[in-house]
Amino acid sequence: MKIMIDFFTNFNWESFEMKFFVSTIFLILNILLSILVIPYFTLRLLKKKRKKFIITKISYLIQEFCDFTEKIPFKNQELTSYNLSIYTAKKDIKNHRFIGIINLNLLDEITHLKMKQEILNTFNNLTPNLGFDLITKEKNRLNEFKTKLETIISFHSLDIDETIISEVSLLCIEIRAFEIKYKYNSGIDDLIEKGLTERTAVFGVIEISNIYKLILKIFEKLLKSKLIDFEIEKK
Repeated sequence: MKIMIDFFTNFNWESFEMKFFVSTIFLILNILLSILVIPYFTLRLLKKKRKKFIITKISYLIQEFCDFTEKIPFKNQELTSYNLSIYTAKKDIKNHRFIGIINLNLLDEITHLKMKQEILNTFNNLTPNLGFDLITKEKNRLNEFKTKLETIISFHSLDIDETIISEVSLLCIEIRAFEIKYKYNSGIDDLIEKGLTERTAVFGVIEISNIYKLILKIFEKLLKSKLIDFEIEKK
C-alpha cells in the first residue's frame, strides 16, 4: 500500500498530462485523416482502375447513337455537308481509339432545328399511304433502338453519368409513347382493305420529330464528355 502511495505521490503528473494531451490530439487527427483522406484516395484509385470500363461503356453507347443517326432518312445535302469523327480522348493515349463517324454536325444547334423541319417537310410532301409506310419503317427502327438503349441502362449503367441515364430513359419513354400513338394509324385498316375508305392522315409525325430532336440532344451531350474527342470536317 505504501509503495502505491509513494508511486502516485512522486508521479510526474504534469508530464503525464502533457503526453496524454499530445497523444489525444494525434489520435483525433488520425481519426479525421482516416475518415476524410483514406476514402478519398480509395475512391480515386477505384475510379482510375474503372476508367477503362467507363470509356468502353460510353463508347458503346455512342456507337449505338452513331449507327441509328447515320441511317436517318430525313437528311438533305445541307444537313450532310459535314463529317463528324468521334474518338476517345487523346489525352488518355492508352485507351485512345476511333469510335465512329456520322455526316451531321450535331454541335451546331441549327442542325437540330433543320432536322426537325426536314422531318415535317418530308411527311407533308408524301401521300398519306407513303407517309404511313415511312413512319412504319421508322417505328420499327426506333423500337429496335429503344431495346438496345434499355439493355444498356439496365446492365451497363454503373459507370455512366446519371444525367445521361435519365435522359436515355426519357427517350425510351418518348419512343414508347410514339408507338402507342402510331397504333391509331391501324384504326381504319379494315375499311381500307375493303376499299370503303382511304388513308387521309398519318398519326405520330409530330412525336417522331420531337424524338429525333431529343436523340440529337443526348448525342451532343455524349460528345461533350471529357472522355470523348471529335473532329468536324466540311465535305
